[in-house]
Amino acid sequence: MADTKTNNTKISIKVFVDKLKKRVVYAEADYTFVDILFSFMTLPLGTIVRLLGKHDDTKLDPLGSLKNLYRSLNDLPESYFATEDCKYMLLNPRSLAYHQCRKLQLRIDDTEPMTMRHFECRHIKIMRYINGLCKDFDSEYCIFCGRWLELIVLSGDTDDCVGGGGFVSDIANFIITDDLCVEPSSSATSIRLLKDLGITDMNHLEETRLEMSSYQMLYFLKLALSIDCPFTYLVFSKIKSSPKLAISGQDITLNQYCHLMNKKVSASSKMILEVSLQKSTGKLLFAEANEDFVDFLFGILSIPLGTVVGTLMNGASSISCIDNIFKSISSMSVGRYIKSQDIKDMLLKPHFGQHYSSKNQVFPLSCAVRDSDTKHKDPSVDGGFMKQYGLFMITDDLTITPSSLVSTVNILKKLDVLLEDIEKREVSVGLEEVSRINLNMSTFYAYFHWR
Repeated sequence: MADTKTNNTKISIKVFVDKLKKRVVYAEADYTFVDILFSFMTLPLGTIVRLLGKHDDTKLDPLGSLKNLYRSLNDLPESYFATEDCKYMLLNPRSLAYHQCRKLQLRIDDTEPMTMRHFECRHIKIMRYINGLCKDFDSEYCIFCGRWLELIVLSGDTDDCVGGGGFVSDIANFIITDDLCVEPSSSATSIRLLKDLGITDMNHLEETRLEMSSYQMLYFLKLALSIDCPFTYLVFSKIKSSPKLAISGQDITLNQYCHLMNKKVSASSKMILEVSLQKSTGKLLFAEANEDFVDFLFGILSIPLGTVVGTLMNGASSISCIDNIFKSISSMSVGRYIKSQDIKDMLLKPHFGQHYSSKNQVFPLSCAVRDSDTKHKDPSVDGGFMKQYGLFMITDDLTITPSSLVSTVNILKKLDVLLEDIEKREVSVGLEEVSRINLNMSTFYAYFHWR
């Protein structure tokens, strides 16, 4: 259920505008805004896709084919998953900072807290767990005494957050530039920024205020993922330079950082795909893959944004605003501005919990055991989210469907490809191949070496 109080809450920030050039010079805000800005790093990709789907600004589409991947996950029947809870968990991923973010002044992530539901016999210590826990009995009565079991619902939410909620000091003020560099507020910083922007006449500056709700902060996240001047766009509804659609317009690959990944890939960890290419153009039509590769793709949605930028991209994703937030956190001192080293690590490496880690996750990512992990049974089976022996069709825009004659015919009709112009190839995919992934995912297979 939505939190009414949270929905009605707004935070206020000062924005200084260059009246002549119609641009925002910088904003000044307290911890409430910076906490939320930093919390962007903790959001899993799947959560970002789901949340930004509420905004219908078609001019900005920073998520590319990640939307198709999430939609495919949502549309795939539960019968293809190892357990009925695997699909729900993948659709609603949580980072290790989930509970910390629930304590911020504006709650932008509306993912419901985990609950533990079980039937309990009050006469004999017997329980039948549901919602991701062990299901020992098929009926709702005790198999020993014959009495009805009582349904018990316990919230999986917890208040034992590091620092009691929030990431930065609640007595500090911050300056945020138009491209989201965050620094502690001081007169020296203000003067330096004004000089850097060539502003010498203070009469050209005008102060205004922005009132930000949860919905508007989500839109601000969409802007931060899309362009390099979100404040100017928010105030003037314009882009001061040509749009930099940070994800969808650039080829952001992991290849240049592959040397940072010290995981050796053995032949056994390779996944096999059968791809169909158009011989005349070399264009990928679709691929067929087993459950292991689809398991890996769906698992990408559980990776937090900060982990993608920091761990996989070494802080240089080419998404300027997101990179600047990451660098600002990295350079900010612990104690005076960021509450603790644990908090800083949570923001820079917000790795997912143990239950989101699949045996088919080829990225060298670590996971941690959370309290909720110990309370809930791992819904995966033998380390995987998908049932064995599944066969799926995957298009170049990451639309995934069960493999069938109907889906094959529909794809070929849509692409208008002759049967004699189709070539089949078998490829193996491991860390070396996925390191060439375009993070937009719109041309996913173009970065593989066909062999």
